[in-house]
Amino acid sequence: MFYAAGTSPASAFAIGPLASALRTAGHEVLVASFEEMTGAVLGVGLPSVVVAKGHTTESIKAAHDGHPAIEYPHEPAQEMPYLGHWFGRQGNYVFEDLVDIARLWQADVLIAGSLGHGAEVAARFLGIPFIRQSWDVFDIHGYEEYVVEEMADQLAKIGMDELPEPTLEIDVCPPSLATSGTLMRWTPHNTPCRIEPWMIQAPDASRICLTMGSFRYADPRVMDRLLGLLGELTRIGPEVVVAIGEDKAQIVRDQFPQVRAGWIPLEFILPSSDLLIHPAGGLTAINAVNTATPQLLLNPFEAFIPTLKRFTDQGSARTLYRDEGTPAAVAQVATEMLRDPGYALKARELAEDASTSPTAAGLVPVIERLVAGARTDDTQSLNTRDGRMPC
Repeated sequence: MFYAAGTSPASAFAIGPLASALRTAGHEVLVASFEEMTGAVLGVGLPSVVVAKGHTTESIKAAHDGHPAIEYPHEPAQEMPYLGHWFGRQGNYVFEDLVDIARLWQADVLIAGSLGHGAEVAARFLGIPFIRQSWDVFDIHGYEEYVVEEMADQLAKIGMDELPEPTLEIDVCPPSLATSGTLMRWTPHNTPCRIEPWMIQAPDASRICLTMGSFRYADPRVMDRLLGLLGELTRIGPEVVVAIGEDKAQIVRDQFPQVRAGWIPLEFILPSSDLLIHPAGGLTAINAVNTATPQLLLNPFEAFIPTLKRFTDQGSARTLYRDEGTPAAVAQVATEMLRDPGYALKARELAEDASTSPTAAGLVPVIERLVAGARTDDTQSLNTRDGRMPC
């Protein structure tokens, strides 16, 4: 049983490869999520079950039961409290449903992404293994104390006052950038669309792919920022493609008829792109790693800096932090990166590095052995309690 925590379809895309690999190998797979994520889960071909019915990941931010409202972090000092309180509260809202469904379905293992803390506590409560598979490239710490604050009641149910350690930790970063865990090569899983020949054919000139992520457009300022960036990028010469939901794509096309815009799976557009510009989306970055595409990262959070520094130090990316990322500055850095072949060379090196990790299919036997060992331990424990010697 998987839990796709979070608000972005990327949360479902992230666990898609491993869930699909396990299912293809003959195992039963079920993906739990907030209702708003159901479409993304079904879109990658996985069965979905809703937890925390009647709630959204936004609605739970409101003050309740003595817990204050969770406010968006406008300053760096607010980032860790925001992250910990929000995902800790998500864990609170899904905990009981995860326990009930896992028991009803007789789940053998719970698997979730980096911030799926409701699942790791539920797994400990149920006495089954928990596997943490990193969502993306980010390795962020310092928010855990706020998760513990939100989940104190649930943690008390497992006799702990801190978050339990996973039984197995899987990292999808390229080996040279990974920080811990068992390595797994991430393979693309996105909501599909009809692929047009132009998407997979390199243009005569350079091509820039621009995306602002898959869930940020609820904030109207994001669309204004995107249009501002396009105003500068369309002046510097390369073809510009915008990967964006169809509900916003027409706005782009109306203002910039020369720009192709729409829902385009990155694994199809990036191989023909010379540069990807995005707001430091962790899964977007992994797509670029796989396709050997240089990246210009528009970083909105201080918490991202240590991870992004590993990319910039490696040489395949540049980063503009917060106010540095003006439209004029983005266009200038994009021009510099397109003129310097070193970024493409380093991107190819990183892609080759990533390809050395086992795919999700290669992790299936590891998980099978882990679950088999847990069953054996459980049987021995039961036999001992029954007064019989374990076999």
